[in-house]
Amino acid sequence: MPNSSRTLIVVGVRFQGFSSEHPDVLTISQLLEDLQSGLYGEAGEEISLRPGQGVTAADWDRLHAVVRRVGVAHRMLLEPHATEPLGTDEVHKRQESNALIAALRSTGPGVYRAALRIHNDNELLLDHQTGQHVQGMVVVEAARQMFLAVTERYYVDPERRGGYYFVIDSMRTSFENFLFPLAAEIEYQVTRADVGDPTRLSFTAEIGVHQAGRRCALTEVAFTAFESELIEGKEHRRAAHAVTHESRLGAEVGAGV
Repeated sequence: MPNSSRTLIVVGVRFQGFSSEHPDVLTISQLLEDLQSGLYGEAGEEISLRPGQGVTAADWDRLHAVVRRVGVAHRMLLEPHATEPLGTDEVHKRQESNALIAALRSTGPGVYRAALRIHNDNELLLDHQTGQHVQGMVVVEAARQMFLAVTERYYVDPERRGGYYFVIDSMRTSFENFLFPLAAEIEYQVTRADVGDPTRLSFTAEIGVHQAGRRCALTEVAFTAFESELIEGKEHRRAAHAVTHESRLGAEVGAGV
């Protein structure tokens, strides 16, 4: 008679509120503790471990080592870990933990897909994580990173990459379903691309986040990528105007005007 089998989903400790409500979801720290305490023993059902959000490749390597060390590798299979995130230059972040996009690829003319990848120490989780779902600002930031990465990789000449300043003209996100700390896909559809002038690239796009057969959110965005030299002067002039205006107000308040 074949052994019974079970799938456990492993998430980061930030998502303990989710794991505590579902017997087939464990945080990486809880699973490691259970393994090292001998909870799973050498005999029992076959278990497949599936990575959720908040678990890094390094976490997965450590988990694999512990599974081997405690002698349960014959019945505890680790599914492949998701691809590591894109480089920080493509998503315009400094810390790898804040990159939300992985496995970016083109799937058709003007259509791109990527995996959502949420690091346990992502900046948006550090001071806001309640309930079971992933907060909406993660979805908004993932949409922003998606349009940056698609533009940098597929619409900017290699010698010009990193030389653009992106300006959002408008951005609207509709939330349709909760997003949970499980595998999710991002689909990016270019609806307009004005790329005739390499000093000024203009786009509109729709960005959907999908999970468990449902669309969780849809972001409609219009943005322009300017060559840095063109926009930096304008930005500086407007910043100087704002500072002058604020200083004038301060002087008037100080003078009792």
